[in-house]
Amino acid sequence: MAGFVMRKDQRLKKLVPVRYLGDGIAGEGIIKDLSLSGSYITGNAPVFVGMALALQIFVPGDPEPLLIDRATVKWVKGSEFGVDFDIPQPKVAERITKVISTLVKTQHGSSRR
Repeated sequence: MAGFVMRKDQRLKKLVPVRYLGDGIAGEGIIKDLSLSGSYITGNAPVFVGMALALQIFVPGDPEPLLIDRATVKWVKGSEFGVDFDIPQPKVAERITKVISTLVKTQHGSSRR
């Protein structure tokens, strides 16, 4: 059990397109796991641990991308990496929560068909 960490936020396991921008890089990828505190991304441009990124998350059915001003890369494994959102502004945090709850509802609804 050593090293086992409980997740504190609701998580969305649905593929959502994302663009990420950092120091000298611009990449595109797919978010595979989204929560209020961070996400797990598979991307096409290499990043490194500690790098600060800006994210544009393209939520299905929403005309405006969700913008995360600053996310810090916490781990990298090949083309996959995890980021922590650096204390999102209240409006951004509220939107992330709304996006997750809306997509979780549609995900559960579509699985019953």
